[in-house]
Amino acid sequence: MRYRFIILTSLLGLGLCREVRSQAIPDAQIFRRCARALTDVIVHDITPPPVASRDYVYPMIAAYEAARPGDSAHDSFAGKLNGLTDLPKPEAGQKYDWLVAGTTAFYNTAYAFVFTKSLFRQYWDPIDSELRERPVEPDVYARSVAYGQRIAARILDWSKQDHYIETRSMPRFTPGGKPGTWQQTGPEYMEAVEPYWNYIRTMTLSRPDQFLIPEPASFTSQRFADERKEVSETGKHLTDEERACAAFWDCNPFAVTTVGHLVYSVKKISPGGHWIGVTGMVIGLEKQPLVPALYSYCLVSIALFDGFIAAWDEKYRTNYIRPVTAIQQAGLPLWQPMLQTPPFPEYPSAHSVISMAVAVVLTGLYGDHYHYTDVTEEPYGLPGRKFASFMQAASEAAISRLYGGIHFREAIENGSQLGLEIGNQIVRRFDLHPVGPHPPITP
Repeated sequence: MRYRFIILTSLLGLGLCREVRSQAIPDAQIFRRCARALTDVIVHDITPPPVASRDYVYPMIAAYEAARPGDSAHDSFAGKLNGLTDLPKPEAGQKYDWLVAGTTAFYNTAYAFVFTKSLFRQYWDPIDSELRERPVEPDVYARSVAYGQRIAARILDWSKQDHYIETRSMPRFTPGGKPGTWQQTGPEYMEAVEPYWNYIRTMTLSRPDQFLIPEPASFTSQRFADERKEVSETGKHLTDEERACAAFWDCNPFAVTTVGHLVYSVKKISPGGHWIGVTGMVIGLEKQPLVPALYSYCLVSIALFDGFIAAWDEKYRTNYIRPVTAIQQAGLPLWQPMLQTPPFPEYPSAHSVISMAVAVVLTGLYGDHYHYTDVTEEPYGLPGRKFASFMQAASEAAISRLYGGIHFREAIENGSQLGLEIGNQIVRRFDLHPVGPHPPITP
């Protein structure tokens, strides 16, 4: 069998547009390019969504902590995130370039995480050249680089204690044969992704299951039969708008397409990458300086990280069947969902969890009723979509999983509730305003 790979490059800096905005602050604009470089490598490496959240959160925190001393209004995350204690401090009375310090910390941390390091270096070289051309005294530049390196080293030491390394050697997950449990799905029948992700240390949650959601419907219940029928019937009668919604929020880095004897792997951003792109554009639209911009990136990354841990904890505890398996077993062997089913258990919808968690954080940072057009998916041939708030966007991301045929309604609604709880945990931790109930999730 021949394999042909189609690589779609990410242009997340073009991910959002809003009226009456002037040019972004240069330092924050440069850092958005740093974030895009990381996203491009994550896309290239087909990084699983939970792992991608880890690849984002530590470099973002490193960048913030290295640049933060330049803005007295922002405190360190030390003591506020699990396991993070005092960090190196800059030399008193010495001058620093905080953009150089922050980007150095970001690069050194991200470089340790990404798989294709040569590609990351390739993306980074133009940024590095631009930084070196800034009118900064050589001793200030060198001092700033050294400080960024010290912060990166400390953040990397912290990351090594999050149990990720231990999960690399845990036993392979084997699907069971019990009715109603998850089974591998076509077209590639991939192994279950990251079955031990709940072992990873959280950032703000006391434990992965701090917030509990109801158990999904019993496989033999009428409630399950009704949910199965809803997915099946919805898939048969999708409108053009519903198809557009499902495609926009697909964000499946594992997607493949079979044409005859060819298998095409279409690389695209993960759900976390989508929201990182949205965050970057909000930062640009709001003309934020460097440190507040990094603060936003950090809180969004923390929401993604804790959201994936909580969602994965529930997924492998319930080990729930996917709609395509249930519908085909129920007498419709040729039924297929619009979207390719991801390779892990169904309940809850992780996209619903992380989208709502991030929406709560963004609402806490930038307010409700934030009207914008999200064109994050334009590089992948998909038109932008307009939203009246971050919460509305998260609700649409959630219901898109029903249209796509990859989740039952319970997974969507209860996943959104879990995301709301996680998001509010984060905004309370950082003294932002909690968000009320999420909008109704309806077709």
